[in-house]
Amino acid sequence: MCMNDELSALRDRLRALRAARPQQEQARDAQAVAARILALPAYQSARTVMAYAAARGEIALDAVMADALLRGKALALPLCTGPGRMQARRVTDLSRLRPGRYGIPEPEPDCPELAPVTIDLILVPGVAFDPRGGRVGQGGGYYDRFLPLSRALRVGVCPEFALLDRVPVRAHDQRMDAVVTPSATLMMYEE
Repeated sequence: MCMNDELSALRDRLRALRAARPQQEQARDAQAVAARILALPAYQSARTVMAYAAARGEIALDAVMADALLRGKALALPLCTGPGRMQARRVTDLSRLRPGRYGIPEPEPDCPELAPVTIDLILVPGVAFDPRGGRVGQGGGYYDRFLPLSRALRVGVCPEFALLDRVPVRAHDQRMDAVVTPSATLMMYEE
């Protein structure tokens, strides 16, 4: 099986598992992941945090985003600007997100763009991760193009079943510095 077929099969399998999860389970996972992220020294010291609006069964980061705003941190969310391209846009009111490309809630276009180099911590969604920081995304390459523009700490976020022993990683795939699941925080760096 070639790597593209392997990636496609892996994405299909894990997307089906995500779609089948009950709301209560998703809410418990979101609460547990939020507690782990909020406890990270890197989160506590970050002045600018980039998160994501959950879609299609991703772990929701609503509590983390609300905490960031409450603490006066600059909060950025991705705004898709074209195929495989996104920008970090500052958000000060989560109720102003609107459905964007692929139906994912995004900042409004008039939200100020934040330079990637100004971001301290990026919370990254993914279909699957591994303990060495490998990540399988949705397949559009948005994060793989954006992450190299920033020096931010990269933290992958996923449910337990999406943390695999090994994920197929290609040369352009960006690695994480840490991965957070509801029951574990795996660091690929020293704090």
